[in-house]
Amino acid sequence: MRGTKEVIITSDSTGESYSAAVWDPSTASLLSTYKHASALGFHTLQLLGDSYLLAADAVKPLLHLWPLNSQNPVPNLHLSTPTKITALASTPNGSYIVAGLKDKISVWQICTGRLLATLAEHFQSVTCLVFNSDGTLFASGGEDGLIFIWSLAQVATGQTNPVQSFTVHSRAIKDLYFGKFGLRGRLCSVSADCTAKIFDACIGKVLLNVPCDAPLLSVTMDIIETRLFIGTANGKILQVNLHDPPRSIERFASTDQDNENSIINAHDGGVVTLSVSVDCKTLVSGGTDGLVHIWDIPAREIIKTIKHKGPIVSAFFAKSLENFRTSTLKPVINVRPLQRSSDDSSQHLQVVLKNDNISRLLNPDLYFSNKTFAVSSSEDDSDKLKAALKEIENLKSVNAALYQYSVKNLLSKTHVE
Repeated sequence: MRGTKEVIITSDSTGESYSAAVWDPSTASLLSTYKHASALGFHTLQLLGDSYLLAADAVKPLLHLWPLNSQNPVPNLHLSTPTKITALASTPNGSYIVAGLKDKISVWQICTGRLLATLAEHFQSVTCLVFNSDGTLFASGGEDGLIFIWSLAQVATGQTNPVQSFTVHSRAIKDLYFGKFGLRGRLCSVSADCTAKIFDACIGKVLLNVPCDAPLLSVTMDIIETRLFIGTANGKILQVNLHDPPRSIERFASTDQDNENSIINAHDGGVVTLSVSVDCKTLVSGGTDGLVHIWDIPAREIIKTIKHKGPIVSAFFAKSLENFRTSTLKPVINVRPLQRSSDDSSQHLQVVLKNDNISRLLNPDLYFSNKTFAVSSSEDDSDKLKAALKEIENLKSVNAALYQYSVKNLLSKTHVE
């Protein structure tokens, strides 16, 4: 794994040999496994920051958590939920998770276990949850065909209305994918109504509609958002070049074998998961036939195949983190048991520190710029500019004093539980 920039993480519906596994994409060799748990729920396998692997149980209302360097789950930590989880996503830094519990969405803060919000806009079970690349937004899709986009900051502060909503699908949402450009990343969806769509998440507009001749199960894009990959129920993978004309809002994609955009006979069954490598050269597909294929995208050829004992439920590229191979894990995330109900009376700020050292927080220079503004001695200097720069220096001093006062009071024993 040492020379590999990325790894592939997979799981199947049986959980017989392991619940999840890590593979080398260049050789398809097994690097590590995660055991001592049952089969995992569909599309619930998540990296929790750079420290843990998190997934929902396929049957029980329970989350499983493994350190990245161990095949054994974290001991003495029971992460139970009110009902079985139907969809799961975590922020890229692992600080928050969102889970679909039937038609509701629960939002938890990991370091405290606090249930921050319960969202109830869907009318049927939530099938898909995904965060954008900077963790500011997340999208949800459901059996009701509805898609909502939520602001994590607004949800965490009690605002439970979505920032965008889409009613453009007529049947269940099967997969969602958020692009890698933060707030400007495109949102992609596929549905059992045989259409794929691309949205501008900021303005709430459909940018592209792709009708197909088969039900659709999975979707992804390359990191630069030039190619769209769609997995179908009949085992085909469709590739749509987003820069090719025609550039109308609608573009039909066919699974006909004469269509050069199709990767023919990808799986003997539905293509349920897709993922593209960071260099945009390799595609991973997982199917109900229990196979994970590694594809060369330009050649549209299979490079390697990884066999599993049952239908694939997750398969995706992930960064080859140091914690996959370290002997001693030093997690940057504290994981606590999850609250089953929210406590509205505890609306306060909780600061989590390592070693109870507040010296860094008391130093405003670490958080505010120390840049000074030099005043030119040219004839264009004005008294107004000099007065403004002097006022800026005064404000910096006042802000530093207010910052130290605030931090000391927030961390005093009278304010900490």
